[in-house]
Amino acid sequence: MTVEEAINFLGDMVYQQTGQHLSRLEQSIIRGVLQGLTYKEIKESDPSARAYEVGYLGRYVAYKLWQKLTKVLRKSEIFGPDEKVVAANLWDCIMRALQQGIPLAKPADPMLGKLMRMRYRITEHLVSTEYSDTYLAEDENLPDRPFCLVKRLKSQSEKTSKMFDRESRVLYRLGKHDRIPELLACFEEDGYFYLVYEFIEGQPISQELIEAQPWEEHQVIALLQDILEILVFVHKQDIIHRDVHPDNLIKRTSDGKIVLIDFGAVKEINTSQNSTDQTKSCGGTQQDYIPPEQAIGCPRLCSDIYAVGIIGIQALTGMKPKQLRVDNMGNLIWQQNARVTPQLASILDRMVLYAFPQRYPSATEALQAIQELD
Repeated sequence: MTVEEAINFLGDMVYQQTGQHLSRLEQSIIRGVLQGLTYKEIKESDPSARAYEVGYLGRYVAYKLWQKLTKVLRKSEIFGPDEKVVAANLWDCIMRALQQGIPLAKPADPMLGKLMRMRYRITEHLVSTEYSDTYLAEDENLPDRPFCLVKRLKSQSEKTSKMFDRESRVLYRLGKHDRIPELLACFEEDGYFYLVYEFIEGQPISQELIEAQPWEEHQVIALLQDILEILVFVHKQDIIHRDVHPDNLIKRTSDGKIVLIDFGAVKEINTSQNSTDQTKSCGGTQQDYIPPEQAIGCPRLCSDIYAVGIIGIQALTGMKPKQLRVDNMGNLIWQQNARVTPQLASILDRMVLYAFPQRYPSATEALQAIQELD
């Protein structure tokens, strides 16, 4: 059995029991361990791991992976209750599973390995939402076969057609901004709608927003400025992102800059196409970052500002948004949980006010306030 066959075998076992695919990073860990590499060598040799610290790869990603594989093997009755998967016994675990006749499952997702438009080779399923599946792919028409992302909208309904048209049109309007993934292609095939995006190598800032580990104020100011700089450009196009949260903010490996991804929930201001959906969906997927007016289907530009403010408070306090209390006006109570100057606290308070008319109206005003702190 080759290393890649072993990865596929473990991936099939995990998918059969959990319904979840091994992530690209988990596959990198397995590949490196089976090749006898240290976590430092995995980081240096595998593009998927380069954005992560060695300690994070070993103490978090690999630790969680071994726990997951242990549960799978115990449930399959390959392991007893006291046995565990660790890096040192991974090959032995795979051999035991094979010897006990665990069948090799057929790929559960027919998209895997598929060549789209004679160009984009699907290699991995990354994430699934209510409306779409996103895959990692290789562009076989370019040197070195660079990665890209392929999003397939799940439904073939009229509503899905409108979503496809909206997202592709918005990204086309936004053009080539250095910190927004470029739209490479959009097409319909076999009755499904597809969007192809530039792949951003990096990690979401959610991996740096660790509970009980607050950031320093200067780090939070830099983060806020980074995010708001992108939103200034977006808002000037009369576009509301509606899904600003830590998983949609990627810290790019090449320069440490923040990139804003996932424009699937966007709303264009003063367009009739979006009005029919306004009262039916709040847009977005992370409820902790959604302000009241967006929750009832009436987002404003300042709704994105609310989300950015929540991220800043989360970074300063080391607390998840749902852990914060509110006063009798619906405003967050958070300053006693943070080391923060009155100036920054005042800006964040205004960003997350319950009453949206009192917030900064758009990213331009919020960014100006942050820049005046310098």
